[in-house]
Amino acid sequence: LHCRTPPHPSTVFTPSAYETLTFSGAPMTRALALLWALAAVARAGNFLTVGRASGVEAARFLEQEIADRSSGGHVARVADELRATYGALPKNAYGHLGHDAVRYVLHRHFVQRAGWFIRGLEPSNDTWAEDGAAGRVKEWVPAHLQRILEERVGARGASLRDLAALAAALEDLVDQEARGRLETILEAFGLPRGGEISASAAREVLTTYYIIFLSASNYPVAGRGETLARNAMFAERYTGWHEAQQWLNDTLAPHMDEGAQATLGFEALTSLAERVGEGYYRFNDLECRDLKATLRGLEAGTAGRVRLSSFYQKALVSHWRLTERPEYLRALGALDETDPKSPQVILSNYVMARPNCLESSSLYAVCCRNECEDLMGSLEARIGAPAAAPERVAELVAALPSDSVPAPRVVPSGLRARLAEIAEAHGGQVPLHGRLFAQWMHHAYPRECPYPHEAGASNPQTPDEWMAHTGQEASQATEAEMAAIVAADTCASADGSLSRPGECEGSELPWTAREELLEAPPPKVGVPPPLLAPTFAWDAAEARAGNFLTVGRASGGDATRFLEQEIADRSSGGHVARVADELRATYGALPKNAYGHLGHDAVRYVLHRHFV
Repeated sequence: LHCRTPPHPSTVFTPSAYETLTFSGAPMTRALALLWALAAVARAGNFLTVGRASGVEAARFLEQEIADRSSGGHVARVADELRATYGALPKNAYGHLGHDAVRYVLHRHFVQRAGWFIRGLEPSNDTWAEDGAAGRVKEWVPAHLQRILEERVGARGASLRDLAALAAALEDLVDQEARGRLETILEAFGLPRGGEISASAAREVLTTYYIIFLSASNYPVAGRGETLARNAMFAERYTGWHEAQQWLNDTLAPHMDEGAQATLGFEALTSLAERVGEGYYRFNDLECRDLKATLRGLEAGTAGRVRLSSFYQKALVSHWRLTERPEYLRALGALDETDPKSPQVILSNYVMARPNCLESSSLYAVCCRNECEDLMGSLEARIGAPAAAPERVAELVAALPSDSVPAPRVVPSGLRARLAEIAEAHGGQVPLHGRLFAQWMHHAYPRECPYPHEAGASNPQTPDEWMAHTGQEASQATEAEMAAIVAADTCASADGSLSRPGECEGSELPWTAREELLEAPPPKVGVPPPLLAPTFAWDAAEARAGNFLTVGRASGGDATRFLEQEIADRSSGGHVARVADELRATYGALPKNAYGHLGHDAVRYVLHRHFV
């Protein structure tokens, strides 16, 4: 569960430390910490690295998906899932998506589909890094795959099919990780990978897989007997295990025959494990809603805002571990300091923040779903374009309910005025994928839509990442620090409510006028795309029949089609194979990048030499 993230693997607890502690919303016992602190964590079976892909493997998956032209294949299915969002996003001069839009739609796709917060696709994160010692994947996978794709497509950007291939490759990497974990469990249990196993053995394997998932992948597996004993200890000490186990049973039951003679093969096991990873967010949402409801109960006068003193007061008098330091809340973008003397926690930003995520995979974390994505999806489907008139937006929002906002409703005049301001700055239309409209949605749905900070103002870091980045020794406030903040708030009473409501409640939500668009608007009709700009003059004389200056010249679409055809050519004696033979010697002699391939300038150099 997102509220029960285990301790960092470097944390060591003694066997006597069995007292209860809580994690961002639900209690947990220190006894569990032993499972992640033992020296056995370092031996085979530590799932922090099992099944993770190298850069070469990631590239291979992308190549395979790009080459998949089948009408009913993986890429086609993902394209269908992406089509509505893709159609509503602003396009570049070629009618395709640019770099930021690709990241945006992939992030939304995985969050909506499975609650996966893909590392490297986070808003405001455009960096990547690789563990050079092992060449294994960390947070760089999406950026690495996107870079490969962009080297292929150049300035034209990503088509729907390109985008689907990229998403499908990321799904392939998640599947590979699941397979690697299952293989490790089977080996530890002495079970064959290539044959069938009994239903009872499959249940043991899948339960172990599930516990590894819940344990943020930091769970040693060494032999069937020892692991089953450890699983029993986990079940005994894990608060809420009964509900968690029931969800697993309900997930597996429709797809698993557990009769005495029933058997399962590796592919069937893999399919069931994938269902766990893809469906867990539904169970996680129950706790997310509980956390949201708790914070909503602490609001005082302003929807979607909780005074920092009330936030800490709840932690001091209940099981809720609402203890993040103000500096960490600020870095997460979850602290509203419009009034520096009265800081407030932003409800929607906090619920979705990384401390409330389960780091269950090397590729993704399971986080509370962004409810605003559902609202945006509804608007995109009804508008079907990147922008709309303010009146149309107001009409749709008036009829669009959320978890805390009923509909139909009358959109307040102040919100309508803000829409008009946005439209006035954009030629009469409201761009749906800009910072100002996201800010407007936060005002319209303050408990569902996060406040969009300006670029660079926040960073979705885990506690460990934040501490490493800042040099701080702790991301959590001490009881003394929290008590001091509570005592300093003259507006709060002992139970966290406002002691002087008329004097202290009711601040307005912040609004800043800075716009940040997902993509710059496309050039006016008739202006050629950037790469096609240096062309011959297109006067009437050249256009008439018989003038061979223009006859047969390709359009941008023609050029792209030829490239796609050649990329898909895998034949040993085809055009690409022949040209590869001609280029081989020069290619081999040129300096390569960290992946053993050619960079931008080297590609231009070798092509120039080839044709000369």
